[in-house]
Amino acid sequence: MIAARLSMMRDMKPMLSMDDMLPEKQHLRDITKDTDARFFIEIPKGNQVAKASCCIVGGQGCGKSKLLEWRVAKAYKKYGEENVHVIYTDDIRVALDLINDQPVQYIIIDDAMTYASSRQVFQQTEIVKTYNKSRHVFEEKLQGKPGLILYDWAWQRFGELDPSFRQGDVLIFKTGIAEPSERKLITGFLGEWYTKILWQIWDKMNRGNNAIKSTSVACIASLDPSVGVGLYRSGLTDVRLPPMVTHDEHFSDDTEVENILAKYREDPVWARRIQCYELSQQGLKQMEIAEKLSVRQGYVSESISKVRSLIEKK
Repeated sequence: MIAARLSMMRDMKPMLSMDDMLPEKQHLRDITKDTDARFFIEIPKGNQVAKASCCIVGGQGCGKSKLLEWRVAKAYKKYGEENVHVIYTDDIRVALDLINDQPVQYIIIDDAMTYASSRQVFQQTEIVKTYNKSRHVFEEKLQGKPGLILYDWAWQRFGELDPSFRQGDVLIFKTGIAEPSERKLITGFLGEWYTKILWQIWDKMNRGNNAIKSTSVACIASLDPSVGVGLYRSGLTDVRLPPMVTHDEHFSDDTEVENILAKYREDPVWARRIQCYELSQQGLKQMEIAEKLSVRQGYVSESISKVRSLIEKK
């Protein structure tokens, strides 16, 4: 009996680790170069304008700003600093005003959920229209020359960013989110294995490991998660982001705004629309405004959008 057991033990293989038990395709892979190739695309030929977008997700203190600076430095290196116009804002509508005729427009929307939230459904129609229109505005500025628009959308919670913006060509996750529904959403993009890796990175960050901030988990949207998900590595650079041009700063001249609205207050068609807008500025929700004025909620949303358009064209 003892001899038989000894024979069995000799035939047994060593206990496998978790890494050993994972299939080869799930071993960690670095997709930094491939990820950058999908975002920092070539400037098209002729009179075409191309675009690429990236969504960057991470909590406070995870190094989003340093990552954005690293990516801007890559754009300068690839296209030439003199050819890249960096716009740093919290609202795509501000960016639309700031687009110029340089060949590459690098638009960074930080704190993106402030004006691109999935919770502000009725306001989002206007924002999405602006986003879709930006390419055509750039084409007009270029007057027949080729160009490229690059968008980085940065925010803390992936699920709160409107789907029109968060499903870019590339997604980069720097930290996870504790809420189960958010984890489920992220897992849908990264798969179970790389979601676990992301949580490990996040945990090391919380334990004070600053070096880990240079490692993120990325997803190339056009590829199957089995091959399109992996590590994204960044570093430090001397390049700095320009000062942020916020929505409030860009559209802040209250006197001028009042002068513009005064021109329309006597018009019965505009009077009610302006009332909708002013109530929204007081913090009332669109449903509350609709009930207060006995109008449809769709009318409230449309009115706010139209009045904003008046103000932002000043």
